[in-house]
Amino acid sequence: MGEIRLISGKYRGKLLESPPGASTRPLLSRLRKSLADILRPRLHGAAVLDLFGGTGAIAFELLSNGAERAVIIELDFSAAKILEQNAKRLGAQARVVQGDCLEAIVRLGKADEQFDVIMVVPPYYMDLQRKAMEALAAASLLAAGGVVIVQRDKSEPFWEAKTPFIHEQTRAYGRTVFDFYHLEAGVAQR
Repeated sequence: MGEIRLISGKYRGKLLESPPGASTRPLLSRLRKSLADILRPRLHGAAVLDLFGGTGAIAFELLSNGAERAVIIELDFSAAKILEQNAKRLGAQARVVQGDCLEAIVRLGKADEQFDVIMVVPPYYMDLQRKAMEALAAASLLAAGGVVIVQRDKSEPFWEAKTPFIHEQTRAYGRTVFDFYHLEAGVAQR
């Protein structure tokens, strides 16, 4: 098992356990810090949804920087257990849901949950960015004024925004690309 250090906010310096092997791909610390810096103005009291939890580093970094609560979806059973242990050790308001994120999106939508920040950071080259965004478009999970951030490798296709989303901006950091989406003006998902 490896460890990942949180780099900013109230949990700065705290270590997260990460699953062994190559089943998860933790986001580099400088990229987590960049995301936290970009999102910080909207994090106070925010609800975060991390669809492909992996190590949980992104969700915990956002919680460390002012988000109030997070729901972290993770397919792998052992990784989900480690995420639960990390949340407990930090005392973070993070609910871990073990299962497929596309199914979880439907369940969260039926439960009328909404989130201010939704992270879509799937394994590369599996077309999961597109599948997740299409599921999100149908589920009404993004709160008014919220943002969806999709991470992809620069060689992967850009997801062309569909109602109710519009593309806001793209930021590239070497091979890593973040696409930012928000709701169309006048579109209320609920």
